[in-house]
Amino acid sequence: MQLYDAIVIGARCSGASTALLLAQRGHRVLVVDRSSFPSDVISTHFLWPHGMSYLNRWGLLDEVLAVTPAHTTVEVVNDGISLTGSVPTELLREYFRDLHGDDAGVVQSYASVRRRVLDEILVGAAAKAGAEVRTNFTVRELIVENGQVIGIRGRAVDGELVEERARIVVGADGRNSFVARTLALPKYDERPRCTFAYWSYWSGFDLGPAQLHRRGRLACAVAPTNFDQNMVLVWGPSEWSREFRGDVPGNYQKALDFVSPELGDVVRSRGTREERIYGTLDQSAFLRPLHGPGWVLVGDAESAKDQCTAIGITHAFRDAELVSAALDRWLRGDASIDEAMTAYGDRRRSQNAAAYHDYVCTLAEMRPYRHDELQLFVALRGNQQETDRFIATHADVAPVSEFFQASNLFLLNDAAKESSADHAVFEDFAETSRSYQQNLFA
Repeated sequence: MQLYDAIVIGARCSGASTALLLAQRGHRVLVVDRSSFPSDVISTHFLWPHGMSYLNRWGLLDEVLAVTPAHTTVEVVNDGISLTGSVPTELLREYFRDLHGDDAGVVQSYASVRRRVLDEILVGAAAKAGAEVRTNFTVRELIVENGQVIGIRGRAVDGELVEERARIVVGADGRNSFVARTLALPKYDERPRCTFAYWSYWSGFDLGPAQLHRRGRLACAVAPTNFDQNMVLVWGPSEWSREFRGDVPGNYQKALDFVSPELGDVVRSRGTREERIYGTLDQSAFLRPLHGPGWVLVGDAESAKDQCTAIGITHAFRDAELVSAALDRWLRGDASIDEAMTAYGDRRRSQNAAAYHDYVCTLAEMRPYRHDELQLFVALRGNQQETDRFIATHADVAPVSEFFQASNLFLLNDAAKESSADHAVFEDFAETSRSYQQNLFA
């Protein structure tokens, strides 16, 4: 029986990327997945600029851009206050230097890549790098000896029962991770308040860069994606989901009309829906232990968050690069497994990571913006540098603590007082949104 250096369970964004990077470093890697490729999966499939930069660092960006539109600016509209900006290149360089020790491959563009496109590229790259890829493979059991995971048992596509062993097993199998369930790993810092989300794919219009709209307790987004289509997404607080799904097509359009009448009109009058409307209702956030004897988790398997900042794939790529670098040190004998995993854990559970996790979970509650928050957005309209830094913070490039530190907010709000006194946005949107919920689902 062959002893692999690593067996990776899950061959999508976090798993295929981890397998690719370990194989590129010369390690013997087996990556398995119960799916076949190409195939879609529930996902917002948005890549922020650091996500695109990871693809560039791995030599895959050109292949993605050959079939996927990309832009550098994004429009964010909060209760009628429009901000347009991009993630600054220098902040991206700082992000990579701080997290990975170098800033090679940084690009400023973002893209919305269908998973049937992206995952196939990643799986193909992993195989090309030397990883053994087995699809339509169902893992049935983790092999554990003396408290340590040493391999897997599963069923191959032909029905054969297979046993494989490795020095480390990587759980990259999503928020409902088989590895985590089998090991009875606890969840902690659970945040049950989250969003519901519905989306579909529309042809017939081209609105250019992505738009993110929020009004009251509802939001919507549109982003160009593959196949000359646009992903159009609506979301709101999870406690509204039961009423919303009573008439998904009707409420989907009504939500667009409420949050962004202009976008609602474009979808209604010019758009052709090319697929069914997809949805997800439970996006509660949680953390799990990162590693233990013979195993390590990456991506949503260890840290699941709401979709409201569309950060999931970018974080999966981040984890893949961090964990592969840590495992490489151990596999080459440059560090003990405890040293390698401690280094991985320190970067994954840093103060910045905790602050951003809290930021996403707070946004996911979809509470109406307060007066001072709206005032801040008004202030940002006249300050492009701070607008770009706000977008970088939202995308987890710049630390949350730096943008939202008291001294920075005082300066911005002082500037806002002169420009926002008569701004129409300071009507009672909380009441408007509550009234909308009562009428929408009737």
